[in-house]
Amino acid sequence: MRSAVLRGREHALLEAVDAVAEANLAIALSRGGAEKRYPHTEPNEDAAGFALGAEGAFLAVADGHGGFEASEVALEQLLAGAAAQWTEAPAGLDAEGFRRQALAALFDANRAVRRESGGRRSRTTISFGVLLRDPPRLLHAAVGDSHLFLAGTAGVREVAPAGERTGFLGTKLETPEALAPLARIGEEPLAGLRAVVLVTDGLSEEGVGVSDPAAAVADAVRRAERARGGSKALELARGLVETALAEHRRRRSGDNVAVAAAWLSE
Repeated sequence: MRSAVLRGREHALLEAVDAVAEANLAIALSRGGAEKRYPHTEPNEDAAGFALGAEGAFLAVADGHGGFEASEVALEQLLAGAAAQWTEAPAGLDAEGFRRQALAALFDANRAVRRESGGRRSRTTISFGVLLRDPPRLLHAAVGDSHLFLAGTAGVREVAPAGERTGFLGTKLETPEALAPLARIGEEPLAGLRAVVLVTDGLSEEGVGVSDPAAAVADAVRRAERARGGSKALELARGLVETALAEHRRRRSGDNVAVAAAWLSE
């Protein structure tokens, strides 16, 4: 399995965008397009990562609160454990089996965050997707308000928006089942899709980000389609972060932004 991670603590330059791509996957990260106007602990507390295995791919974004530790620890816990299994040996994994495994993986990540964040009690949202080849499908899970968008011939739609089901990893939970009321877990076919996009709320935060996140994703997909040469996933991930940063500058109020993207059509 090959993987990459962008950690907020390593990318603290205002208005800069850092990105990594491999094959049809890309991640991009920025501190933001303007200074944060709300109480915060670190300049950049978001993280993004991907993994590419023999049977599929894993994408994730995390939005830290109260320090960078939680987003980083949660993401690295998933990459070191469940992501390797899902992308290398997912044989027989159905929707119900994935739900059980996802809850267990989220519980392990929650425990790791509580153990590693120390006295600061850093917390994080998480949104991740597993793209499998046989049969072609997306398995996904989220805790908190980070987004997952599907871009296809019919347009862009958000999968399992947070609504009232918000929460964080880094809280006291006794069992994986205790996470169930907070977690949004599901399965989607990949047929007809151009791209899968995960993004933290630096794109959409009220008074900071864009007013129509799905439209912003659609525009970033169109720009990536027109790009000649290079990685379309990279164009998409970087372009969406740049869209968020432009809005931050316009509003003179910023937030961290992390994007993970998979490009599914050529």
